[in-house]
Amino acid sequence: MHLSFTGTIKEEILDKVEIAYHLTKFLIENYREKLCERYKITEQFIQEKLKQDAPENENIYEIMLEIGRKRGCIISGGNIDEEKTARIILDEFKNGIIGKITIEQI
Repeated sequence: MHLSFTGTIKEEILDKVEIAYHLTKFLIENYREKLCERYKITEQFIQEKLKQDAPENENIYEIMLEIGRKRGCIISGGNIDEEKTARIILDEFKNGIIGKITIEQI
């Protein structure tokens, strides 16, 4: 999965939304401050979502949707464009816009 974050594995092979989900989870666990700063999400918002009585994947997915909302990835009906949100997260990570991040943790 880490290889897909950097684009070493072509995005066409794996689902882009799933890759972005795992990257978002990684950033929440290891670089939460950078994630909050880049996407103007409060630490409190993340903590509230993670404490919800729902499966972890739903909670992290909701955080991804909030990133999409903040970045204007809204489509008809007020829904969030998952693909566009995923593309933004992955592109900004690859281009270093989120910040200096080390994927491999020792």
